[in-house]
Amino acid sequence: MMHIVKTNLLLCLLALCSSAASASDCDLTVSQTQTDFGTFNRGTLSQAANGTQTNVIGKKSSMVTVVCPRPEKIALFYRSASNGIGEGYQLGDIAHISLVASDAQADGKSVQLAYQQQGGGAPTGAESTLAIMPNIGVSPADGQPVTRFTLNLTSVAAVNDINQHVKERKNLNNSGTLEVVSE
Repeated sequence: MMHIVKTNLLLCLLALCSSAASASDCDLTVSQTQTDFGTFNRGTLSQAANGTQTNVIGKKSSMVTVVCPRPEKIALFYRSASNGIGEGYQLGDIAHISLVASDAQADGKSVQLAYQQQGGGAPTGAESTLAIMPNIGVSPADGQPVTRFTLNLTSVAAVNDINQHVKERKNLNNSGTLEVVSE
């Protein structure tokens, strides 16, 4: 039996809003209920170590916590429109956002993360940091049932390469859902 818990994430004018949601089995919370990248212009894009300009608007982190009343196999998914290159999500029509999971713990112990396909199956890979990709979730790499799962979720907003020279004001929005799926 599969259970889904949803938390809405909304990125408006570079603001990431989240709220906790729960279902009968697991509770999902996100520590930062508001993440705002503020306003920017081409002159405020990040500088790389070698002095060249990158497309990064900003990075923000929050802690995600899943608590289940009994041990369950779980995976986290983010549902939103893909940016078309497979590793991020649309942010308005000129930018994208990537979500990176790291520092995971299952029942108080550090664990590696693995990719989880929708519909179940064994997790694949074992990394300390993974990007949350469209239609692919992240889960504890060992695939063991857990009652408490935490991870750091970093949102990285960036302007698409071809849009670095856009001059008009743009609203950058993203609407999606963070879900925990349990078996």
